[in-house]
Amino acid sequence: MQVGPFAIRWYGFMVALSILAGIALTRRAAPRVGLPADLPDRVALGFVLTLFAGARLAYVLSHPAFYWANPVEVLRIDRGGLSSHGAIAAGLLYAAWLARRERISAWSFTDACATWIPLANALVRWGNFMNGELYGDPTSLPWGVVFPTAPDAPRHPLQLYEVLTSLVLFVLAQRWLSRRRFEGEVFWKTVGGLSAIRFLLDLLRSEDRVLGPFALGQLAAAVLVVASLVFLLRGSKPAASEAEG
Repeated sequence: MQVGPFAIRWYGFMVALSILAGIALTRRAAPRVGLPADLPDRVALGFVLTLFAGARLAYVLSHPAFYWANPVEVLRIDRGGLSSHGAIAAGLLYAAWLARRERISAWSFTDACATWIPLANALVRWGNFMNGELYGDPTSLPWGVVFPTAPDAPRHPLQLYEVLTSLVLFVLAQRWLSRRRFEGEVFWKTVGGLSAIRFLLDLLRSEDRVLGPFALGQLAAAVLVVASLVFLLRGSKPAASEAEG
């Protein structure tokens, strides 16, 4: 997309839009989970930089051969290469550090952030779609898309599948926040849902398989699904015990 002398890339534009939406939604959610209303604005810059660093580091580590041969490319984030799983890991570390500094609940902070994570994912995947990347295997289904970067056959528009499912999770996350039973519930439900969807959709991306039938992203997604189930089961036990009593 060209605006005067400036070239605006879809992916970068969507990432920027997701950051702005994330700050606004976290600001709105913060008081609902017992956090200071001004906290999101105060920590926005440091939090965003941490997410980018984690996302970039995870991507670089997942492509060691390329970056070992081209170390300068590590800094070229303008050419893409961010891992959502790396961002999640970095975000959790930041939440733990922030909780100690501000004397707040780390899980409440992640719950506030969970209200925008699916929306950010949807926006970024739309950018992937417009860039013609992260598509699926060839398909004969009527909604298959011929991408300029893969003109051999119509392919599963996995990006659009993820956009639609992420928007559904975005709506659900707002409801989960209003009915939150314990700290961390909204975050782990949201991350678990996104990860389960990612695991299933990557079954249609055979070109990226690295371990038998599984892609690298699926392995990370599986870990998050298991972590989500463990946390949610543990978190629901006190509520169940009180109900019985």
